[in-house]
Amino acid sequence: MVDNVGVAVVGAGFVGGQAHVPAFRKIPGSELVVICDKIESRIKPLSEKYGVKYCLDYEEVLNNPDVDAVVLAVPTPFHAELAIKALEKGKNVLCEMPLAPTIGQIRKMEEAAEKNGVILLPDLNFRFAPIYVMVKEMVKEGTVGKPIAAHYREFIPAAALAQQWPAGSWAWDVGKSGGYPDFTLSVWSIDLLRWLFEDEFADVEWMTNYVPLKEFGGILGYNTMGVLKLRKGTVGSLHFGATVNQLASTSRLELYGDNTAVLHAVWNNKIVVYGSDPEPKELPIEAKGTKMWGHYQIDSHFIECIQQGKKPQVTAEDAVRVQEVAQKMVETPK
Repeated sequence: MVDNVGVAVVGAGFVGGQAHVPAFRKIPGSELVVICDKIESRIKPLSEKYGVKYCLDYEEVLNNPDVDAVVLAVPTPFHAELAIKALEKGKNVLCEMPLAPTIGQIRKMEEAAEKNGVILLPDLNFRFAPIYVMVKEMVKEGTVGKPIAAHYREFIPAAALAQQWPAGSWAWDVGKSGGYPDFTLSVWSIDLLRWLFEDEFADVEWMTNYVPLKEFGGILGYNTMGVLKLRKGTVGSLHFGATVNQLASTSRLELYGDNTAVLHAVWNNKIVVYGSDPEPKELPIEAKGTKMWGHYQIDSHFIECIQQGKKPQVTAEDAVRVQEVAQKMVETPK
């Protein structure tokens, strides 16, 4: 049993700075040793806010004997290289998704983890989000009977997408990122369906429509839709959109069952069941802060696995299965 696990968070952007750093400051058994980013103007205020040391050189993280685990919240093109370096140093790694631009790179990351006897945990945090944990419990309890169909939609405001990934950035370079932002952002919901139904995809067909948005710097506003079937027979669809304004931004999962009941998981704070009662039944989800989307929970699971020598609930193989589905989007003629 390992006592405190020394953690380094690498990447001080939105997910690293607003999810992982505050989470590891509170997780029992974890000690946030250092945060790392190349941009001092971004990382220094974060360091001061949380009272944690910072560095600008990744090599300092790798050579720090107090660091047992590295959390990579950097752009996708750097995942494989930085992860393999950490794994070869004997450090456990929690890595943002997509795990790497290509499946071949994921396999190399997986090999490095196995060779050095450390953990490689893909950050598929939807599995830990309270709203989806409850949905899975309700599916197992038979709320919708046998699930026969599912629909997931995620609409991101065009302005927010342009702010996060301006035209010309790595996210729009297929060679660097593996695909456009619809590919990059699809992995969590693809895995969500696999996990909810404990099943694999038998088939998927993607259809895409990209529109240049001049008012947002020329980024491509996308509407990407996938029609899919799972091996046990459940059918479904995925719709990723980035041509909407803030008012239309949403995340919504819909499940349909053979008992005529319907379940909607709305954003991260409400489940609605359309069952036999005269009125829909609403179930509020109270999780706040870093727990809303499961970041705190998966970070805590990471620490627990290191301390107890346990195999993580999410593995590199899950990342591969997800990417096998997502990369078909990239192969679709534009």
